[in-house]
Amino acid sequence: MDIGLNDYIIAIVTTDKDMKSNTVPIFYAKDRADLEKRSLMISKCVTGMVHDVLNDTFIIVKH
Repeated sequence: MDIGLNDYIIAIVTTDKDMKSNTVPIFYAKDRADLEKRSLMISKCVTGMVHDVLNDTFIIVKH
């Protein structure tokens, strides 16, 4: 039996400068192209998956 946290959010990448979080690091991007580039680079470094959750907001999740 596997008990514990298996999936968790590693980071949030967004263009929304008003977004705040006390638990997950947020990376702010200049525009959509910068958002996609930052998300891809972070996900490669931590072997996570990128998910588009809102307009111009991505989360990096470790599965």
